[in-house]
Amino acid sequence: MALFGKYDYNKAGKGIAKNAPKKKTFFAFLELYFRYAWRLMKLNVVTFIFCIPIVTIGPALAGMTKVLRNYTLDKSAFIFHEFWKGFSNNWKQSLPVGLLDILFAVSAVTAFQVYPKMGEQAVAAGGSSTPYTILCVISISFALTLLMMNFYIMPMIVATDLSLKNIIKNGFFLTCVCLKKNVFTLLIIALITAFMIIAPDMAMLLVPFWAISFMGFVIMYNSYPQIQKYVINPYYEERGMDNPEYDYLKPLAIEDSIFTDRGGEEAPIDGKKKKKGKIIS
Repeated sequence: MALFGKYDYNKAGKGIAKNAPKKKTFFAFLELYFRYAWRLMKLNVVTFIFCIPIVTIGPALAGMTKVLRNYTLDKSAFIFHEFWKGFSNNWKQSLPVGLLDILFAVSAVTAFQVYPKMGEQAVAAGGSSTPYTILCVISISFALTLLMMNFYIMPMIVATDLSLKNIIKNGFFLTCVCLKKNVFTLLIIALITAFMIIAPDMAMLLVPFWAISFMGFVIMYNSYPQIQKYVINPYYEERGMDNPEYDYLKPLAIEDSIFTDRGGEEAPIDGKKKKKGKIIS
């Protein structure tokens, strides 16, 4: 592409090959994120507003997850329409999950603050801080496990018809099986959270407009393929059916096709100027 020079419009471009190699995960993520970046910011605002009443955090996250699922599958979506479908159709399961998450988060923060102080008091009294250190480690480990389970619980609430009991069981299973990917996702979330704690003035801007949807998008991008692999795809395979989520990737039948894919096969256009014919007076 020539920004300031001349461009030969008679020359055929490279086109897009049908079987072109897939981009590496990181670059594919960036391409997908920037494709929906503006819509993700709008989704963040909607989610933030619906989270303001604390009790609606669970359904609000379900609504956001509904939209993010479409974006992860590279499908467009009307933001508020899909958000409201996720909110209203899944509130019975997402409401208790959201309230439990709040309860466990408060408990984890309290344990992290209280147990070290109790350990210091025990040492000052001539005792040992080891029991309190163990309790603190157990509390934090439990909280991190629940957090990683949430990477899968909310997407399964939105994408499946499983009971909440089975969703929680599958969430724990996927947390263990996909531990490496979960730790990577957790690290990204921890870095963003740490930045907002260090820079609270920036957090006042990032949380309403960017942070919630970005972290949600990272979680969906890393976790939803695992849900498809271990939960959704086996369901359809057992019944001899194809996962309908992949229907948009299937080629159209010949009678339904409007155009033929000739990506990467374009022939160059002859750019030579034609000679003028004789003018008969």
